[in-house]
Amino acid sequence: MIPTEGPKLVELVRAVERWAALRTAARWEKSLAQALEQAGVPVFLPLLTRWTSSQGRRRESLVPLFSGYLFVSEPDFLGNPRVLAVTRRKVAQVLRPPDPRRLQTELLDLAQLLSERRLVQERLIAQVGDVVRILGGPLQGFLGRVVRLKPNRWALVLEISFLGLRLEAEVDERWVEKVD
Repeated sequence: MIPTEGPKLVELVRAVERWAALRTAARWEKSLAQALEQAGVPVFLPLLTRWTSSQGRRRESLVPLFSGYLFVSEPDFLGNPRVLAVTRRKVAQVLRPPDPRRLQTELLDLAQLLSERRLVQERLIAQVGDVVRILGGPLQGFLGRVVRLKPNRWALVLEISFLGLRLEAEVDERWVEKVD
């Protein structure tokens, strides 16, 4: 299995002296990485945790940090007879860096970051200071100014004017829309 975090990821990046980037169609990165790994090619595919929400359910998925790209050991990929023709057809372009040491250093920095913590992409409806409209719940129809974000809870704290008072209310982000 392709390491996505931890010390094995750092060891993998250090072990390969010459990396190349493979350009492929979006959403093919993981399957291509698995096929190359089965052929014995060292693969580095940095993944990002993305949260989505639909029908009131939150889902977590791992998506490539660089859509349409993955990194492979150049010598192990180019001359490897175990890489099947069907796998090679998934590769649109092999990008060889002009400075292989720099690419290895940058990939090593990224691998160390991933080994220490996960990268998470949160869906943010608005930023602090933005005006939003509440679409559901007891405050439906009210406008509020975003005071604080609570991304771990998928909520916004809004300042709402109600009967001449300024109130703060925590609202689930799926119940608001940004007002332009």
